[in-house]
Amino acid sequence: MALVSTGNPLTTKLLQPGGTYQTNGYGLITGRATFYVNSAQSGSAVVPGQVHPSYTDLFVHKYVLTKGALELDTIEADYVGINSFLGDTTRPEVTASNGLTSEHIVTHPNFFGPSAGFSTAIAGNGTTFTASTINPDYKVGGVFGAHFKGTATNAGGFVGFLDSSTSAKQYFYGKNQYLAPTTSFSGCIYTKSAANLTALRDALGKSSATNSFAGVKLIPDHIGTTWTVSIKGETRSTLLLSQVNFEDYCVTPSGTPLIYKINYEIRFNREGYPSEVYASA
Repeated sequence: MALVSTGNPLTTKLLQPGGTYQTNGYGLITGRATFYVNSAQSGSAVVPGQVHPSYTDLFVHKYVLTKGALELDTIEADYVGINSFLGDTTRPEVTASNGLTSEHIVTHPNFFGPSAGFSTAIAGNGTTFTASTINPDYKVGGVFGAHFKGTATNAGGFVGFLDSSTSAKQYFYGKNQYLAPTTSFSGCIYTKSAANLTALRDALGKSSATNSFAGVKLIPDHIGTTWTVSIKGETRSTLLLSQVNFEDYCVTPSGTPLIYKINYEIRFNREGYPSEVYASA
């Protein structure tokens, strides 16, 4: 029996009523829409990167084509986009990890002190030392038996805590590590800007005194907007961009990216990152 067609031939895809759209809470919108289309046109009716017929900030991410009877096919298209009021980039979605890690004692901010929050320096003030009774080649600094190479007015290499003559010195005797607090941030943003991606790639290994790197906000304002510390009269940035990973999240058929997904990690250092070693982003 011949096929008898009446009404709309559906040579152009027809959006069906309904559809589901949602936001992830940080500005990324995802959704699904259903189209009916004639089977002769269904292969090219929907392509990745195509703009939604009703919402211009949504693009086809992927789709499912179901071949039907009577020359009628169904296309279920998944869309993705960024809330237009946010511009070209979503808000940063961040988690923080806080813990302790083993560090050499010479990296402690109170090794040569005393520093803020401490009443007694661990190993002296770095300028006044006495001769060691244990080894004449060494000098002693502080009150805990810290031994150094060098002169009486200039400490050289730290040798260790070698004196066990008092209870205070016995606590430090033979030790050279301490537990230092460490904080790292892991985050994710989506952006339509290739310039943002390039800027963050180039900012890898650089420091920041704010919650943004190269003009791209990576830490929410409620966590903090200024990230600096004063160490011995020098103001240092306390954030370092330690990892940047990105992917083309939504692309056109020609391969042109429309939305990028960027995952990143940021390290916080309470002593800051000296500008002589880490350039500013």
